[in-house]
Amino acid sequence: MPRAVRKQKKKRIRRAAQIEPQVERRGVFRLTRHRVSLALMAVALVYAFLAGLHTVFDFDMGWHLATGRYVVQHHVVPSADVLSYTSPGVEWLYPPFAGALLYGVFSAWGYAGLSWFCALALVATVACLLRHPARQGSGLAAALAIMAVPALAFRANPRADLFTPLFFAIFLVLLWSFYSSNAAVPGREGEAAMRKESARLWILPVSMLFWVNLHPGFVAGLGLVFAYLLIEGLDVLFPRRRWAALQRLRLAGPRLAATLFATLINPYGPRIFKAALLLAGLGATDQQSNHIVLEEFAAVPLSFPSLAQSLDWRSPDSSFWWLALAAVAGIVLAIRRRQFGAALLMAAALYATIEHRRYKALFVIVVAVVGTTVLTELLKNRGQGSAKGSAKRSGLWSALPVIAASALLLVTCVRIADLISSRSYIVANAPMLFGTGESWWFPERAAAFVQREHLPGNVFQVYNLGGFTAWRLGPAYGDFIDGRDLAPTLYSEEQQLLSSPPDSSVWKVEAERRGINFLFFSLARFSGVDRINLMSLCQSKEWRPVYMDEVSIVLLRNRSENRAWIDRYEVNCQTRNLTPPAHASRRELANFYANAGNILLHLGRLSEAREELEQAAALSPDDPSVHLALAQLFEGQQQLGDAENEYKATLSLRRDVEITWQSLGRFYYAHGRYAEARPLVLTAAQLSPLPTSEYILLGAVDLGLRQPEQALTDYGKSEEVGREYWQGREEQNPELFAAIAEGRAGAYLQLGEPQRAIEFQQEATRRTPESASRWKTLGDLYDRAGEGQLAEQARQRASALSK
Repeated sequence: MPRAVRKQKKKRIRRAAQIEPQVERRGVFRLTRHRVSLALMAVALVYAFLAGLHTVFDFDMGWHLATGRYVVQHHVVPSADVLSYTSPGVEWLYPPFAGALLYGVFSAWGYAGLSWFCALALVATVACLLRHPARQGSGLAAALAIMAVPALAFRANPRADLFTPLFFAIFLVLLWSFYSSNAAVPGREGEAAMRKESARLWILPVSMLFWVNLHPGFVAGLGLVFAYLLIEGLDVLFPRRRWAALQRLRLAGPRLAATLFATLINPYGPRIFKAALLLAGLGATDQQSNHIVLEEFAAVPLSFPSLAQSLDWRSPDSSFWWLALAAVAGIVLAIRRRQFGAALLMAAALYATIEHRRYKALFVIVVAVVGTTVLTELLKNRGQGSAKGSAKRSGLWSALPVIAASALLLVTCVRIADLISSRSYIVANAPMLFGTGESWWFPERAAAFVQREHLPGNVFQVYNLGGFTAWRLGPAYGDFIDGRDLAPTLYSEEQQLLSSPPDSSVWKVEAERRGINFLFFSLARFSGVDRINLMSLCQSKEWRPVYMDEVSIVLLRNRSENRAWIDRYEVNCQTRNLTPPAHASRRELANFYANAGNILLHLGRLSEAREELEQAAALSPDDPSVHLALAQLFEGQQQLGDAENEYKATLSLRRDVEITWQSLGRFYYAHGRYAEARPLVLTAAQLSPLPTSEYILLGAVDLGLRQPEQALTDYGKSEEVGREYWQGREEQNPELFAAIAEGRAGAYLQLGEPQRAIEFQQEATRRTPESASRWKTLGDLYDRAGEGQLAEQARQRASALSK
């Protein structure tokens, strides 16, 4: 054998010896990746189920159930208000069958059935996300689905909105699968593949038929249809893609037309679009107040503190930022590959969710579906490219997905453990616990008392309790105001009543006009006792408390016809003992002590409040609301060192919300530590979606630092946010704009412009004419300007209001 041939043969043998281990390693990694992908998909479904399985809580759940009860019992679909006694006959267009379905579930299985129903709906949504168009991306699809679970779980409550993420996922998966799985191959083979895939599109009109009768969010499905048509139109512009795009449009046309027609098959016909556009924030009119719409549609804050949330891996909310990063990467890659349809869809979803946080659930669905396709192509191409490199580089690239998936599995397992232990809900100050049944927040025992005693007359309750009132006290009692927000003037009435003393003429006139005979309030530490002046209510002569527990209070109007109930049940708030429930779990017992401690704190029973709160802290040391209440208690007792430590403990547990930063900043401000307060309050403003009060406090801090120009900038930002929020309805929140005006008065006083200061203080008194302190401040400003007569008049007004 020639020497050259022998040499070449030896080279082939050595090359084969090098390649065989590489092939073997790649085979092992492929098998490992497949197993990890299956594990990720299983974990995604388990995580979704456990994230959805919690005690049911939603402010709007009650009116959905009450509507369903009305439809089932009367066999009528209402088009006007039938739940509130303050808005009889006001037009109300809302798909009724979600309420009927939820009412049916409750009738069969109670609140526990609603918990299971929400958990299964969340599992179904995540299962749709795992049905991706690219099989090679199953692991990536599962990883993105896991990251989508927290945002989806936030909407998984017993209300009509529960169905929109599910149907949105169905629509997007079907349309994107049809679009992306058909290669631009002319001829019979390509057309046959398209025809086979297009058969599934008949699911769209069937789904729309359900969707339009369950929730006004069906307009999001129409948005996907129009987005699909736009994407195909973009492909028509490229010669290599034109044939496939035209064929897809021809096949999809009848299905999409049927989908559009299905939206008209509902009890209201075309009028349903009015309700849908209002809910989407696209058609607000004078018939709908903006205070709730704008709160739900507030922008996601983009600042360093908010972006830092992505580093808190244990917090489920960090997943939103991970998906936002995936969306940005997907957009860049899609543009580079001229996949303009994918880039446009993800960019639109990202923009919508940044501008309106309500759309987070829809955004994560878009990333999980569209992002899977784009990012999978990148990983596949990089894998092929690495195969041409060294064995070391190839092995590292093959191992990287397994390493990343393993890390994600570990993080998810920790989050699942936090769910099962209810730590996630406690730390987030959410009014729910892991498991089934009704939330501890709802005032069930107070409602049972009202029904048992058949209290006469109408009830007054705050906005957040309206749905529960409609459900638990209806139909015998209508609610004052609820989440349907039918009459915009009602919110102004509610705020005026809550800001007025219960014995004032405002309450007397309103009670006579509306026939209000008893008051029904939540005392829970979450959106309850902090919304009312409990001490003022307990000391009222016009209204007497006849029922009270750790989450609720009922007050009856002090009239002769109510004397029998008052004599029998009157409660003394200063001596009332709150008894812990029997057979309660550790978390339930901690909830009781936390709620009881907050009530006692508001009543000024400080020693008892401290005892209750310390028991709550011992049972649930990871509850930031308990540490915040202890901080307020210690501050009230002038134990400033202990108060500061508790404020810091609150901040260490919750760094992702403005209230914890603002509370410590306010503490420092109140005690003259302005330099320490400023960065805390600034961070609170950067985290808040509606930083009106935060910028007002920041302005006060800057005045303390003798920086009036910066303070004016702060007050300007607060006013800008406030005017955008209230949109011409500033009179509905006079306190906010009065505080801004008063702050500006202080800034101009420091600048040596007393006349400008007087002008803004006059605006403050004009907006809040019942504020004695603001009239007194105006009198002091008049004195500085040498206007003694006006100063005396202002002080007389302040003195009269103080009596």
